[in-house]
Amino acid sequence: MSAKLKVGLIGCGNVVNYGHRPALTTLPDVELVALADITPARRAIGKEWFNLDDAQLYADYRDLLAIDEIEAVVIAVPQKFRPPIVLDAFAARKHVLSEKPISNTPAVAHQLVRAGTEADLKMALVHNYHFLPEYRQIKRLLNKGLIGDVRVAMLHFLGVIDYPGAAEYQADWRHTMAAGGGVLMDMIHAVYLAEWLVGGEAQQVMAFVDAPEYALRDPEIEDLALLQIAFPNAYAVIHMAWGEGVGGADISGSDGQIRMRYKQYQSGGFNQPVELYSVDSEWNRTDHAIANLEEHMDNTARSFTELWADFCTAIREDRQPIAPAAAGARALEIVLGAYASAVTGRVVSLPLDRATPVYQKGIDGLAELDVWEDSKTKAAGLFGLRE
Repeated sequence: MSAKLKVGLIGCGNVVNYGHRPALTTLPDVELVALADITPARRAIGKEWFNLDDAQLYADYRDLLAIDEIEAVVIAVPQKFRPPIVLDAFAARKHVLSEKPISNTPAVAHQLVRAGTEADLKMALVHNYHFLPEYRQIKRLLNKGLIGDVRVAMLHFLGVIDYPGAAEYQADWRHTMAAGGGVLMDMIHAVYLAEWLVGGEAQQVMAFVDAPEYALRDPEIEDLALLQIAFPNAYAVIHMAWGEGVGGADISGSDGQIRMRYKQYQSGGFNQPVELYSVDSEWNRTDHAIANLEEHMDNTARSFTELWADFCTAIREDRQPIAPAAAGARALEIVLGAYASAVTGRVVSLPLDRATPVYQKGIDGLAELDVWEDSKTKAAGLFGLRE
């Protein structure tokens, strides 16, 4: 690795502006040397954001991968386009930092995990919620044993803001089947946070997945998901929806509990945390400060910057990043297991059976399952389950 990590950016959507741009323009040991995007308008925007020359802009990402000095690439295109770019990057001997989710299908996700391992290259996912100050503090308190063993971790994301995609590409792409899922797939952050906070790998998932106002429109994917996840020694509950609703976290342990809330009771990642406290087994409350707490966008920018710093250190020290490809593959299986549970009305075991259509095809395989007649997902006509 050179003194500075030479980086290529593939895809220049909105997430680049508020996330990757702060990292790529402030970290002293990272240098962006080229940008690729299929849309001329987005290339022009990226040129201005990063003060690039025309010679550093590419319409075809493969031309960017051919640049010898580039050591790593960040892939920020919609998920259905990511897998071949990841594989091409590994073939070109580049490390990869990819937006989440890792893929739309578990079969492909595990192919990417294997490819990175076989190439002896790093692949990290943009699981930046690991670095948000509220979750870092919660994790520290759990690691200290403040509430004993974690029993149930409840993560409330019922007020997810439905930000559109880049208008120059397709503003509503997250609401199409091509997105691989709806709000739960888009906000897979809650899923990997559950695994991280509990400290284990999921064994079972059951869920309801719906679009409650489907009669007023014709949705393809969900805007509400309610999950219960079983781990070896604990459980997690995730409440997720686009719109307005409860946000925060409640974690119960063998010796107490931890509770966290956001400004105006909004959801994580969309506002500033304002309350974090623990209650011990004798019902005594202790308030806890959240380090480096600033306004929401400052916290988000810092989370990306710290994620990038971890990625660079992982390459330099030849260790796994905090969010390796394998973690992305596990999170994807939990999401698709939840969809399968909602469609079949059954608990789904994890990891997914590799012979199932959902493992092989993602949400396109849901219609091939034994669909529960009373499924809310079916009633809403989601994932191609039309009457």
